Amino acid sequence: MLKRKLIIFIIGLLLLSTSAFAADKDLFPTSEFKLGYEGMYMYYDEPNVMHEKGILNGGFASWTGYFTDYNIMVNAELEGLAGSLRYSGKYSDGTPLKCDTDDYFVSGRATIGMGIDYGHTGVTPYLGIAARYWNDDIKATGGYERQIKQLYLPLGVNIITRLDEGWSIGGTLEGDLLLGGKVKSKLSDVGSNYEDVNNTQEFASGGGGRVSAFLEYDFDDYALGMEPYFRYWHIEDSEKDTVSTGTYMEPKNKFYMSGMRLYVKF
Repeated sequence: MLKRKLIIFIIGLLLLSTSAFAADKDLFPTSEFKLGYEGMYMYYDEPNVMHEKGILNGGFASWTGYFTDYNIMVNAELEGLAGSLRYSGKYSDGTPLKCDTDDYFVSGRATIGMGIDYGHTGVTPYLGIAARYWNDDIKATGGYERQIKQLYLPLGVNIITRLDEGWSIGGTLEGDLLLGGKVKSKLSDVGSNYEDVNNTQEFASGGGGRVSAFLEYDFDDYALGMEPYFRYWHIEDSEKDTVSTGTYMEPKNKFYMSGMRLYVKF
């Protein structure tokens, strides 16, 4: 069902993008750069196994270029956040475990889209390639470090509307298809009797989406903006990896991420 919905979403946006026509240069400037602060609340859940939750802080930078003669938009973005989450789970013998974790999260993306001009409103369907990395270190006796690397396909639409008095509003709606992932569990942190485990997350075994809205005020030479957002991911069981101590699998999991970006745009 998830795969079918993502395929329908992709086809719809591709059909929409073919209807693009000449873009207004006020809606789609030649180049713009954003730099800002980002705060995120993350809730990670492995049903009936464990969950982690807490706040990460960091920043982001993005560049967008519009080639209005061809109605083409290109964008590159990098974000990084770090902090401590609260782990709630149990040991293999069923003993409850609650502790803190050290975490950092890095993601990057590159997208290309088509600008469509509707007067004071611009619509840009886009697609691209993106990667994210989550390092999760459980700080407890028997705890260990996990390194999660994932590659995915973002497909979405950006909307911007110019208002009077220098204000602009807009937002983004996006669907994401997992292209593949690797999860390294450093069980050797537990003790010399354990080996590190490497699990593969297969193509289309997960997906997600994001929605955001923004409000900007233009000061001519620069603009200030705020952008609240919500992101969701659902990933199925990974492939199994067998080592000397047994066979291990990264269980299905869900991410819920809500946050706020405050930025300056040049």
